[in-house]
Amino acid sequence: PRITARTMFRAANGSRALVPSSSSRARRHGVDRGVARAMSPSWFSQRRAPFTDAQTSSSSLEDELRAARRARGDVIALGVDYGARRVGLAVSNGGAAPRPLRTLTHSGTATTTSTVRAILDVALEECCDRIVVGIPVPPGRAAKDRRGRGRGAVQMHAVCARFAGEVADACARSTNAETKALVVYTYDESRTSKEASERIATSGGSNENGSLDSASAAILLERYFDGSYGEAKLVKAANG
Repeated sequence: PRITARTMFRAANGSRALVPSSSSRARRHGVDRGVARAMSPSWFSQRRAPFTDAQTSSSSLEDELRAARRARGDVIALGVDYGARRVGLAVSNGGAAPRPLRTLTHSGTATTTSTVRAILDVALEECCDRIVVGIPVPPGRAAKDRRGRGRGAVQMHAVCARFAGEVADACARSTNAETKALVVYTYDESRTSKEASERIATSGGSNENGSLDSASAAILLERYFDGSYGEAKLVKAANG
């Protein structure tokens, strides 16, 4: 009978009746010795083993590098510029050349679970130690006129603070040790979007694919590491 892909699949999953046990039997079924060996379930498991070992070695190496970096006091931070529709992300190692990463989109402040999960995934990919969520400082009473202008900034301050709490709660609930070890801070992001827009315009770029949001997150990290906008605030989990 002709050896098909279906036959090889069934053979690889333990159907011994379809696996030639000798070269003569292989020839009788129209299969050479190399194909017969490749159809053996034991051959598949042997071939998978080096890949598994490589994965384990890579994971161990990442753990060692992370531990060495922490021992030196190095910090990799993920900056989060949170908005009602878009969330800009950037990363920096100790404040050196913050790098815009990407911009996430979500359907509004009422549905943030998937956004939080995506942020934690990026933090793991970038081997981050902490997450810095930008939060606009609300204007003082003198900045408001009789019509109550300035309330939007006050409301966004509360929204960003609540989101930072959700990120901290998700870290605390995680079963992943690296995610659980992440520390969440908030930092003043006032006028980062305006500054990012000016930088993009000066460099001749454009706000494509949400580059303004990720650039704002990069500026947030610059401020966080140089401390130019005051002290960062630690965000504790609700159950912590």
